[in-house]
Amino acid sequence: MNPTSIALGMLLVLLTVVLLYRKRKLKPQIARYGTQTMCPFCGLITSRLKESCMECGKSLTRVVYSTGRK
Repeated sequence: MNPTSIALGMLLVLLTVVLLYRKRKLKPQIARYGTQTMCPFCGLITSRLKESCMECGKSLTRVVYSTGRK
């Protein structure tokens, strides 16, 4: 093996390590908290997949009806 092939091999390994490090670092850090919401009535933390609060039973949908008059 000549010094050129050793240097190219080490360069390839270094670039691979840098790319893998950046790819690993780009993962979101708070992904596990995105699936929760807080009930506006009782304050219980509830899954976003639920339609109603597990504690008070009130609807968690954010539908607001407006009559146009005040």
